Amino acid sequence: MSAHADLSFDGQNRFVMKGKRLPITLVNEGKEPALAEISLDWGTDGTGQALPFAVSRPLLRLGAGQRAKVEVLYQGQGLPTDRETYLLLSVLDVPHATGKGDALQIALRHRFKLFYRPSLKATVEQAMAGLTWFYDPEGSPRTRNPSPYYVTLSQVEFLDAPGRLCTPPIDHLMLAPYTEHSFDSIDCQAIKARYEVVSDAGNLRPFQVILPTNGKATANPL
Repeated sequence: MSAHADLSFDGQNRFVMKGKRLPITLVNEGKEPALAEISLDWGTDGTGQALPFAVSRPLLRLGAGQRAKVEVLYQGQGLPTDRETYLLLSVLDVPHATGKGDALQIALRHRFKLFYRPSLKATVEQAMAGLTWFYDPEGSPRTRNPSPYYVTLSQVEFLDAPGRLCTPPIDHLMLAPYTEHSFDSIDCQAIKARYEVVSDAGNLRPFQVILPTNGKATANPL
């Protein structure tokens, strides 16, 4: 037999922190107590410096059906103020020991994206719709994120003139602020790209762009 923990995060699958405190709700949906170990680490933005964050309750016991609040705390300095910072929220979900010698306890580690978002002039909606698309000198489709936000794409498809897929859809791609990405694995002359952008709430918003033979283009919502 096996026993595993059953924590959820009140419907959240990603987090956006806009101030010095971010409350997070943990829910134990199981029938046994569980232990949650909560930590925070750099995503791709770490430079070896100390993380300017703390967790109010890094070790937390939840009874069956219990809810609990945890806060992520930012010390107020140490991060860029002109763009988002990408972090990883890690929760080790340890089940309650059953006391049965033949029970296998399975601890699960959940990792969630957490974006620290300072006050920015551009809006999230502008960032989601503002990717520019073009062909690079090597003949590969390329996209640029000109915004201070991280933009996460899902199900990126490239289609040729008859409407056939050039390659299987790309499940996940996250563009950092002010970066570009080249799709050099595309093996046909794509004229169109379709993709979904992940919103703050984790919802998917579809877009489509006609790839220009010259110049750049932005996508339209579907």
